[in-house]
Amino acid sequence: MGAYLWLVWYNATSKISPKHWTLAITYEAHDRAYATVYEVSNEFTGYYKSRVIRRVHLTSNHPSGAYGGRILLGEVNDSVLCSLEAYSDTAADLVNSQNRKHGQESANCHNWAQVIVRSLEDAMLLPQGALARLEKCPRVG
Repeated sequence: MGAYLWLVWYNATSKISPKHWTLAITYEAHDRAYATVYEVSNEFTGYYKSRVIRRVHLTSNHPSGAYGGRILLGEVNDSVLCSLEAYSDTAADLVNSQNRKHGQESANCHNWAQVIVRSLEDAMLLPQGALARLEKCPRVG
């Protein structure tokens, strides 16, 4: 049985603040589907940490802001489900490395999501064009 991978974003606290992005896995493609949400958060430490939140509605609000929207990135197979947490941890390490080299907040949850989706697309585990769709999603405000 396949699953769906979504990019979900949440409204920012101001028009110039970044929206928070997460990746969500569902087994159904409707608004009230339950999801497993993957995200990175720095929780004001300056260090991004990956985490997984299970059994939340796809369109639920997030502590960082109200639900803003989503886009379906594609269907994924069991191998992606088994490895998405590892992808998330590795992408968080890359974001932290970027921030150490180029200054705090030079990379964030947007870069984290791009790394994961690019990796999955390059491995042919997501359909071509998923990264292009992600890159068009709203980032600010």
